[in-house]
Amino acid sequence: MSWTKDGTTWSDVTPTACAIEESTAQQVRWGLKCTLPADDAEGLDTFGCRIKVFTAMVQGNSAREEIQLGDFRVDTVQRNQLVETDTGFIDVTGSSWEQQLMDSRLVEPREVSGAAIDVLGGLIREVLPDAEIVFDGGIDPGRNIPATVVERDRWAFIDGSSSSETSVARMLGAQVSTDARGVWHVAPPPVLDGTAAWTIEAGKGGALLSAVSSEDRSTIRNAVVARGESTNTNVPVLGPVTVADHNSWSPTNVDKPVNRGGFGTVPIFYASSLFTDVSQVEAAARAMLQPRLGVKRTMDLTTLFDPAKRAGDVGVVQTTDGPVTVVLESVSCDLVGASMTCQTRGTAGTELITTETTTTTGETIA
Repeated sequence: MSWTKDGTTWSDVTPTACAIEESTAQQVRWGLKCTLPADDAEGLDTFGCRIKVFTAMVQGNSAREEIQLGDFRVDTVQRNQLVETDTGFIDVTGSSWEQQLMDSRLVEPREVSGAAIDVLGGLIREVLPDAEIVFDGGIDPGRNIPATVVERDRWAFIDGSSSSETSVARMLGAQVSTDARGVWHVAPPPVLDGTAAWTIEAGKGGALLSAVSSEDRSTIRNAVVARGESTNTNVPVLGPVTVADHNSWSPTNVDKPVNRGGFGTVPIFYASSLFTDVSQVEAAARAMLQPRLGVKRTMDLTTLFDPAKRAGDVGVVQTTDGPVTVVLESVSCDLVGASMTCQTRGTAGTELITTETTTTTGETIA
């Protein structure tokens, strides 16, 4: 672990306890809790200090690979001020740089427009001048953002925290977050139909220590109704576009009556002034629906520490009932104890999603 007060001079420190959490379900992607020797962290405070966390993988007798597990700003520092009870250690928490953008609200309203990469780059680099921004998975960095006034909340306009907020990320059908090295990624949300990156085996010789599964319908949505609307009443409303699960084999199929064992239609609604054509509305609706399907079964895992497993990965867990395909939604690592706990989302067989579009001119739909 290394820390700095000025972004230039870095000091190494070995924690006595260190836990890292990464979650795709949280607006702040990474979190840090650690205990440090006070003598090795003298001067560390909450006023601009940063921490980078590293772990090393050793193969054989000589091969050593160093892996970064987060770039954090320091949020809290707790010290014991009584000499007779001082343990010689301090407790520190930190968060990744999404939190800094949430805190850095605009002092006055601002109009933005242009290519997505320029709009996002301007809003992020105004706070973090050295930020590296990468567009992943076919997300178009040149997508035009029409002239829009951002009132105060910088982060809400960049990524948003609920389906009701107008944001560049939702308009692109993407999420904005930092990776383990602090690089910003504009990428599609993780879905269950991706290629499995790993398999966790249970039993003797395996890496799975425990697995507890549960079912909860409270976060399941099986339809999205989205539209594009402008503050100018002369501009036609785009849509609404309805994207829904019509897979006859799916437990969340909207066509199956509730009195015949159906889940019912449980939609979410989204409207944005950033859309310029119906295809953008549809793409955003599909991206919003995918992460909300397949949450019928969740599984909490405790497994041996593996820094290669990242939130958003698709993997296979070998259980007593057979292999289960999951998406890692959060990963909590104990770097000192060399263990990790994972929360996952299981598949629900939603391969067929269909779209319905209605075009309306000159009026806003409630």
